Amino acid sequence: MRINRLDLNLLACLDALLAHRNVSRAAKQMHLSQPATSAALARLRDYFQDPLLLREGRHYALTPFAESLIDPVRDILSRAQALTQLRPETDPLRMERNITIVASDYVFSTVLVPLFRMAETTAPRLTFAVRPVSGYDSPELENQHVDLVLLGASAVASHHPSELLLSDSFCCIAWAENPLIGRTLSLKAFQKMGHVVPLLGDGRLPTLDQVAYEMQGVVRRIAMRVPTFSAVAECVVGTSHIATIPKSFAKGLLKTLPLRLMTCPIHIPPVRIAMQWHRHQADDPVLRWVRRNLQDVAVQQGFLRPHSPS
Repeated sequence: MRINRLDLNLLACLDALLAHRNVSRAAKQMHLSQPATSAALARLRDYFQDPLLLREGRHYALTPFAESLIDPVRDILSRAQALTQLRPETDPLRMERNITIVASDYVFSTVLVPLFRMAETTAPRLTFAVRPVSGYDSPELENQHVDLVLLGASAVASHHPSELLLSDSFCCIAWAENPLIGRTLSLKAFQKMGHVVPLLGDGRLPTLDQVAYEMQGVVRRIAMRVPTFSAVAECVVGTSHIATIPKSFAKGLLKTLPLRLMTCPIHIPPVRIAMQWHRHQADDPVLRWVRRNLQDVAVQQGFLRPHSPS
């Protein structure tokens, strides 16, 4: 199909060229040969009357005009991708789709596991893939490589819709037999003991307790950094270390680990987790169903007040 003499099949190739700034890598993404991708670039250059990519030594750089095309081309393709996923079918029993979700193990255990159990009977044809926060990058939502991102409310992107999913308080945990813990946890003891902390998103995403401690000038002695909240709890057991984690998650861990829960010696604002999706998928009936039922799970578990359907 052509619009104003432009072959619309070239837009996907243009998007890859703008993203990679390299013919070979763009060809690999498009599953085309390098000569075919070079030919597409030549046609695009001829149509736009602009070189688009300029060689600078061993690399290519985008022309100013090419830079101006990045957002509109991505937006067109995102809209097209969202359109191809729309179906008139709204019966959950007949919906078919794989949903990719980004979430921490804390969010996974508190709201995703109950959702998956419910979906097995109410929407059995839906499948789910959960990716950790570590390694996630915001362009993946922009490019619709993920469907839902469950992150701290302060970390969501401003140009895509989002809704609050859960709110939870923090507590400190220690091994039940930790000899350094008294009846309560004093600030002095808190600062003296080693802390196990989660390292989320390759360290790019500070946890809310970390922000609160830094704002109040509380210095922790970090003994260990681990990739998940579950690993934090496991590394506390059998040691004199302590950790700060969401309270509902800590209560769940009591079923399998010998832990003691304590009030933190300083105030930490509640952890607020939001769910975010691409703006072009706001009316996608499958994702609307997933979002609505995630909120229902959060309400049932006391993380969220009753809501109106989204």
